[in-house]
Amino acid sequence: MKKLITILALAALLSACGNSETAKTADSQNSEATNAIETVSTEAKGTKYTTYSGEGFSFSYPDSWKTVDTSQMNMPVIKAAFSDQSSSAPFADNINLTIEANSSGSSNPEEFANNTVDYYMQNGSTIGISDYKKTSYTNKPYKESNAGVLQGSYKHSSGTDVILVQYLIPTNTELYSMTLTYAKDTYNQEEVNEILGSLSITASLDQTVQTATDGNSSAVASAADFFNDLTPFVTSDAAVLDQVSYDFIANHSDLFPASTSELRKNAKGLVNSKVTTRHLNKNVANYYEHFVKVSGQVVQVEEDNSLGSTFSIVLVMDDNGNYVTAIYPSTTGDLLDGDYATVIGAPIANYSFQNVGGGYTNSTLIGASLVVAD
Repeated sequence: MKKLITILALAALLSACGNSETAKTADSQNSEATNAIETVSTEAKGTKYTTYSGEGFSFSYPDSWKTVDTSQMNMPVIKAAFSDQSSSAPFADNINLTIEANSSGSSNPEEFANNTVDYYMQNGSTIGISDYKKTSYTNKPYKESNAGVLQGSYKHSSGTDVILVQYLIPTNTELYSMTLTYAKDTYNQEEVNEILGSLSITASLDQTVQTATDGNSSAVASAADFFNDLTPFVTSDAAVLDQVSYDFIANHSDLFPASTSELRKNAKGLVNSKVTTRHLNKNVANYYEHFVKVSGQVVQVEEDNSLGSTFSIVLVMDDNGNYVTAIYPSTTGDLLDGDYATVIGAPIANYSFQNVGGGYTNSTLIGASLVVAD
């Protein structure tokens, strides 16, 4: 099962690359970079900057930096990336800008910053960020939109001490993130301020101010949108949410998750007890508008709070050796690998994932209303 990481972690993964890993330049630019308009300007004190203009945004970066080819990284959310390849130092100072759908619907930048810090501290070593420490968080509104700058430090695999700066601008539908990464010895606060201040977003930025009555951020976005956004990530882009499934889940949005005794009763009442994993394996499309119930051993359970609230991914093998993968918009409590559990929810798609033996395992993805330990 693919481990979910946030777009901020993806951006940091690129920023954690060393000089040798960012050596591909404008000769192998992606199509967006090729079509961009670049102009060179000379700022005060003789520092030269180039303005990169992408679709719906633009920003400036040092003229001596070169384009980083991200086409092989399979990260379409990275809209532009540049690095300083002029030296033989093991770490190349760099910048990237990402735009991703905001699944949580939250427009609170500090919430994203806090979740990012938690992720780096718990999982940073898996993406090349060791000993991450938060330095500061500062509110930096972008025009009339809420935004903020998160700054931290980490140890690069080359032994270089690195400073990581991320400008976070969340809207209710998208998250803009400008990430700047410098070796500690070459960090230039004036240059960072110049680059951050140069960011221009021409697309409309719609933000809704959340209040205490808004509830948690997972409730802001509908359940259908939540599953629509996560399905490609969980299945490594092998599946998408069918329109029939989207409409069915949207019509029962209050059941994802079924958080009260009344909602749990309603969810259980919708279960088609005649549908088994064998039926789902044969043709899952026949059951897009049904709730199903699958019980079995928990092979793997993961929880993530990177979207502003906790969600879980649970892989279950039933007594017939068939697998289901549940995306559950809540915590699973004390449920652990090896436990026995029951999943109730709406089937989304069939897909395959690579197993430890080198082959592939078939599984049915389910938008879970309930995941309970038996």
